[in-house]
Amino acid sequence: MSAHATLERYIALWNEPDPAARRAAVAALWRPDGLHLTATRRFRGTEELVARITEAYDQFVGGRALRFRSGGELMRNRSALAFDWVMTPADRKDEVLAVGFDVVLLDGDGRIAADYQFNEPPEASGALDGQAERHLALTDAARLYLPDARLVDGDGVHEGPHSITAALVDGGVRLLAGSTSAQHDALRYRWREASAGERADQGAEGVDFLLRDGTGQVREHHRFTRTKRHEG
Repeated sequence: MSAHATLERYIALWNEPDPAARRAAVAALWRPDGLHLTATRRFRGTEELVARITEAYDQFVGGRALRFRSGGELMRNRSALAFDWVMTPADRKDEVLAVGFDVVLLDGDGRIAADYQFNEPPEASGALDGQAERHLALTDAARLYLPDARLVDGDGVHEGPHSITAALVDGGVRLLAGSTSAQHDALRYRWREASAGERADQGAEGVDFLLRDGTGQVREHHRFTRTKRHEG
């Protein structure tokens, strides 16, 4: 399934009025032990996922005549998607009431293994921004990455600190853009590229998503580079 098709099915699920169709969509999109995480909550497996999405539907779509829509940003790498979404009145799509951002990790069959949902914009945190800046300035991945860590980006999968260091250094200079957010085992931040001889606002932009162990060491790093907007 294409990234656009996955996004469209994901957004449609949150607006689905029929309970049976909603359950079927959850079972099709997520694997049986799949996760959905917010800043304060964690849901695992089909039953919990159906309950979570039904709760959101009853509160916002059915209860207040609101609608979830794509926010227009869609990025992907070899095994994950990153996208934003908005909530609007059903009859006024330009009146944005809430904004969110999801990072969706996919299994080998293209089903959702884990879905991390963030509220936008993140609350400012100097401590979290400092962590993000350390990662963006890193020249030796062995300092912050586990020995079996992997980096997944648009070029492929880089395994182990040596390969990760080479990929990060070859990628050029990146600067933090906006505030950093964190939940559970994840750290997420936006960056912009500043190439030699160019202004910082002329380079590429993207998002880094890091999964860390209990000591803060990175076990999995997903890098997304923004290329175009997807209207929906």
